[in-house]
Amino acid sequence: MNLKRRGSRGSGAALLAISIVAFILYAYFLLGSQYGIIILQFTVLAAVAILLAVLGWIGYTMLTAPRTEDDKPTG
Repeated sequence: MNLKRRGSRGSGAALLAISIVAFILYAYFLLGSQYGIIILQFTVLAAVAILLAVLGWIGYTMLTAPRTEDDKPTG
């Protein structure tokens, strides 16, 4: 079990380091380069796409879910 914990701590440290480096690069390209507007547009586009994909997934799940006894009309 201790071996698994060390591996997970190493993965956690790697994820932390990658996220910090990615944020620094994102901030540099957003604020310190000529591509700031394009990067901002892609960021907003990605955020909207993710939100709409989640909403579509929820809708699809609700549409294709099997009916239970509580859902069936009584009449």
